[in-house]
Amino acid sequence: MSGVTQEHSYDIECPHCHKTFAGERIDGGRAARYRGFKCPHCKLFVPLQRATGSDAAS
Repeated sequence: MSGVTQEHSYDIECPHCHKTFAGERIDGGRAARYRGFKCPHCKLFVPLQRATGSDAAS
């Protein structure tokens, strides 16, 4: 093991406060509904399905 983790940052627009932010995807275990992003502005959890922005859904 090399100990190097590959981190991906996504540009997201929050559907609640409409501010954009760069965030890392939260995997949230086995359930797909727990995968998404946490908005640093309003603290809303943004599910992966509702995330808009470049490369958010990939």
